[in-house]
Amino acid sequence: MPDNLRADVEKTVATHGDSKSTTRASSEIGRDNEVTPLPSTAPLDWDSPYDLDNPWNWPMSKRWLGTIVPGALCLLVLTGYHNISTFTASVYAASVYQVSREFHVSITTALLGLSMYVIGLGLGPMFSAPLSEVFGRKMVYFINLPIFLLFTLGAGLAKNIQTLIICRAFAGIFGGPALAVSAGSFVDIWDLKTSGSAVTVQAFATFMGPALGPVVGGYLVQNHGWRWSMYIVLLLGGFLLLPLSLLQESYKPVILTRRALSRGQNLPPKPDPKTALKMIFTITLARPTVMLIKEPIVQAVALYSSFAFAVLFGFFEAYPFVFQRDYKMNLGETGLCFLGIAAGLCAGCGIYLLQDRLCYVPAHKKHNGHPPPEVRMVPAMIGSLLMPVGLFWFAWTAERGVHWVVPIVAGVPFGAGLVLVFLSAVMYILEIYSPLVAASAIASLGLLRYLLAFAFPLFTIRMFEKLGVKWAASIFGFLAVAMMPIPWVFTKWGAKIRGWSRFDAVKG
Repeated sequence: MPDNLRADVEKTVATHGDSKSTTRASSEIGRDNEVTPLPSTAPLDWDSPYDLDNPWNWPMSKRWLGTIVPGALCLLVLTGYHNISTFTASVYAASVYQVSREFHVSITTALLGLSMYVIGLGLGPMFSAPLSEVFGRKMVYFINLPIFLLFTLGAGLAKNIQTLIICRAFAGIFGGPALAVSAGSFVDIWDLKTSGSAVTVQAFATFMGPALGPVVGGYLVQNHGWRWSMYIVLLLGGFLLLPLSLLQESYKPVILTRRALSRGQNLPPKPDPKTALKMIFTITLARPTVMLIKEPIVQAVALYSSFAFAVLFGFFEAYPFVFQRDYKMNLGETGLCFLGIAAGLCAGCGIYLLQDRLCYVPAHKKHNGHPPPEVRMVPAMIGSLLMPVGLFWFAWTAERGVHWVVPIVAGVPFGAGLVLVFLSAVMYILEIYSPLVAASAIASLGLLRYLLAFAFPLFTIRMFEKLGVKWAASIFGFLAVAMMPIPWVFTKWGAKIRGWSRFDAVKG
């Protein structure tokens, strides 16, 4: 054990006990194989609060490796929580018109390559969650990534629209697990309630993928054809296999089980398989559905965050419609227009970190580690003001008589509002529910988010054609205004609303 860590441990223990306790604690941490085998009925746990196998005690370099690599998966490969799945979903958007022409199908049919992929993202985590509970996070990454890449290759080589859509759907299913698993990796390594920087990495990865996908996809499709929007995913996914291999397992039960076996310890009895499967089914599917139907807290935050996410997916089709028709931009130039939203996402992450330092950290200290959960609504209150500003700004400036940079800059307040609302939704859920119920509530958010993201691209083009850019985009703005009161209502009456919960929510 490093000398500085041993000194910190001995200093901490000495503060709360005598020198004999210090010696015992220090020697306990230094032990490796000198552990007395546990009886078969004893639950496995860390040797001490300072156990170096505990990811929370890993060196910072190792913790950030375990944060950045899953974040890169969220950005590039599998996403979310959050991978190429978000990038892959959006990089295809630039391909829609070429796919429509090559396979002689309507734009709506070609858009199924995007929408079915998004449905796959929603379904994938339902299958991956049980696997990660048994085999750990790293194993799920390694199982799903190659299969995801194979179906992406199949989509790139497709000779008809049916093959393309089917391969895209299965690519989403095998890409989606990183949504849940990468979020689990973050929770394994950080206390997300007090680690604002790690939280923003997850949000940044989840939303920057969709924003940057069209930038890359536009020039690839323009210069090399739509199939290269698939091949770039293969290349990036292949590069990620190396850093992924450097990751260490971070899931506590798997770490402890493997360590117990290496030490010759007796393992506690395994739960009945039927009971375990029933619990997993309840957490990942049954309870999330019930919470969407019956739990007002989940209904409100899921609807708001999912709407914001779905509008982003709708813009994948709205931006090409506006900037190619009115500003005569080519595919590559149209993709660059998404940099406004990307800048907004970066600004939103910065705002979140700032308010975390100015609002949440002082409240956390003031209330001895148990601040009112509604403190988490501060970012959403800021985002609720920014999002409609960006939407109406875009709606009423995206026309030939206005310079093209003006509607592009409108993406900044929209992107910032989007990430602030999303982060508030996730963190509020984590604050008010017990861990297992919170897992189901987060699954509810993901389920509704991807259902709406599936639907929005299918009708966005028709809506913009029928109503015109001003009123079609204004509908999004009016919906954002209608949902604006949600974080303010929770801030004012959150305790009362939590009292109505049918689940294990924090009361008072």
